[in-house]
Amino acid sequence: MIALACCATPAVAQGKVKNGGEPPAVAALHVCEKFASGDVLAVENAMALGWEAYAQNAESPYVQSFGGSREFPNLGRADMFSLFETYPETTFGYCRIDMIDVSGDGLAAFQSILDLGSYVGDTTTTDDNHYASLMGKDDSSRQLLAHWADGSLVMQLSIVRPRPKTP
Repeated sequence: MIALACCATPAVAQGKVKNGGEPPAVAALHVCEKFASGDVLAVENAMALGWEAYAQNAESPYVQSFGGSREFPNLGRADMFSLFETYPETTFGYCRIDMIDVSGDGLAAFQSILDLGSYVGDTTTTDDNHYASLMGKDDSSRQLLAHWADGSLVMQLSIVRPRPKTP
């Protein structure tokens, strides 16, 4: 395994960012973070950023689930699934982004997640497939798995936190 600190190929330098915006994979991750953290405005905020986002039918009052998709120029379609579960003393948020059949530079997109700097951990490469197992640099409740393999970029974010006490 290679330590994350060894990774440095800025996507900005590779021309993957338009007009000072963030790289597409980073933008997708930021949307995912909103859903997995239980942000009540996650759907509206995602829609404002060009996502077709929606709440799905809940299986219980303790589970909220969401879906969405967005087309990213120079990368392709991103599909998102998220859920937010409430337990007696904790909350569990999960969000997965799948970019299947990436049309652009998927390795640069994967690298942009590593270059973000807000997640630390391990990376490994096997048979030209790239994998990362990360946690939030300043928030260990955030766990992120990402990979660039077989033409697809996948990110899975989990956030487990103590449930806020209600008065």
